[in-house]
Amino acid sequence: MCFSTVAISPRPSGATAISSDRAKAALLLHQVDTINGQVGRLGQMYDAAQIKLNQIRNVISNTKTVVAGIERNVAKRNVQLRSDAIFAYVTNGAAASNNPLFTTNASNVGAASVYNQLAAGNVSSTIASLKNYQIKLTQERGLLATEDAQAADATRSAAKTFHSAMLLQAGLKNALAQVKGQIATFYAQAQAAAAAQAAATLASAQAATAAASAPATSGTVATGAAAAGITPPPPDSRANIAVGAAESYLGVWYRWGGASRSGVDCSGLVMLAYQAAGIYLPHYSGAQFNDTLPVPLADIQPGDLLFWGYNGGDHVAMYVGNGQMIEAPYTGAQVHITPLRFGYGFAGIGRPRG
Repeated sequence: MCFSTVAISPRPSGATAISSDRAKAALLLHQVDTINGQVGRLGQMYDAAQIKLNQIRNVISNTKTVVAGIERNVAKRNVQLRSDAIFAYVTNGAAASNNPLFTTNASNVGAASVYNQLAAGNVSSTIASLKNYQIKLTQERGLLATEDAQAADATRSAAKTFHSAMLLQAGLKNALAQVKGQIATFYAQAQAAAAAQAAATLASAQAATAAASAPATSGTVATGAAAAGITPPPPDSRANIAVGAAESYLGVWYRWGGASRSGVDCSGLVMLAYQAAGIYLPHYSGAQFNDTLPVPLADIQPGDLLFWGYNGGDHVAMYVGNGQMIEAPYTGAQVHITPLRFGYGFAGIGRPRG
């Protein structure tokens, strides 16, 4: 993306200068938000690739276990085959005269016949089983080779995604470095206006819900979450435990794929927060989106998750109350609490089950 549009140039005087600076600030805000969304999306794509890679590695590990078990069975069948063959030869050959079952006594003829049939059956069964195991072993080895190739492809894809995100992040820092003077003031104002608009959207949604649920005879209609009949979660609820856990990461730096005190990404922060509350979510915003219950904006409560991008695959944040949310935004930034925002690909709100 080109950032030349936000470069500071000599300004004309008076109203024209103010108008020009406001336009530049608005454009810069749009570019920064857009880039942040793209960085978040690439970061989540990286996380998804890592999840897929780990899944493939788990399958590979399981397949290796299967292969090892088959190899043990093949070895066991080989030993059994040799034992059966040798025993069948001995009991039908030179050692037959020493075996009471194979004496010439007519009373033992029936028993000898039964034994020979059993011995021959054991050998045939062992040979058939051995062939089956060898066929399965060949199939599993082929599957293992395919899975290895898939894991390598996933690794290369994740590395490429990560590199693209880093280049995008460098462009973001370059854009922010240009914010100076009057443009910086207007930029801050534009951010505040966007936050105010998000708060107004939330209040409007809650007021509409309150109006729809109010009795027809009521004289006045209250507004806000309380009027809408929304009961906030109790202090010891899992949602509030998760909020507290998330806030304990304030100031921690963003790191792609991070899920520790040394660095977290957006879905890693949410995963760790709810893990502290005994709810286990996957480390990918798209998967978290699928694992949560949709919640209308008017019913949002602390602990609910906000998603951006198709099926929530770009970014996730957690609502903490009072029109604020906590998030791990992007590389070069720390976990912070910020006003709600609903633009730039907002996908909806989800509430973790449990």
